[in-house]
Amino acid sequence: MLTLKFKMMVVVSPSQTPPEETPAAMDTSDKPAPEVLASEDVFQGPVFTVSVDTVREAGQTHRRDVVWHPGSAAVVAVYDDGTIGLVRQYRHPAVKYLLEIPAGSRGDFELPEECAARELEEELGVVAGRWEKLTEFFVSPGFCGEKMWLYLATDLTATGQRLEDDELIEIVRVSFPRAFEMIEANEIEDAKTIIGLTMAAARLGIIVDTDEAQTCTT
Repeated sequence: MLTLKFKMMVVVSPSQTPPEETPAAMDTSDKPAPEVLASEDVFQGPVFTVSVDTVREAGQTHRRDVVWHPGSAAVVAVYDDGTIGLVRQYRHPAVKYLLEIPAGSRGDFELPEECAARELEEELGVVAGRWEKLTEFFVSPGFCGEKMWLYLATDLTATGQRLEDDELIEIVRVSFPRAFEMIEANEIEDAKTIIGLTMAAARLGIIVDTDEAQTCTT
């Protein structure tokens, strides 16, 4: 059995009061958003829009440069042998090739789960018989409105890749132990991939021992 080990130690001296969560940190859903005084689109591309917004918060006015994105979906695809399907592709903003789970932007009126299924077949060339939603999260909320939906896909059947014209992708299959070894070694540097692998391992009840690491490329 594969195992994933997490270690955390909190030291509290006998004279200290045990830490408590701040009540305000538990739920911010009722807190109103700051007032938007003005918004100007300064760039409109095929995937996203960039705007310069003026907002008022706590009596102060601030400028916010924002990338508005339609959202995206990503998939942790686990084969019957327990390996994970990753893709290696060039990412120009990082100026290097990165290993990632399949992912992509949502099309017009496309549901997140539809986007995930499309990207899985396009990039890995498989369809999944079983889907589970893992989570959803904002990718980089300091400047970007993109929300990503993350899924676990199993019971995979090969159909063949359906890559777009600008996609040059190498499929890499790794075990869970090898994947976490690569994260520790900074060989996997993509945030959604690290989140996805961690959540998929937890969902599957996998405990990873990196001594069992192995990699194969297809």
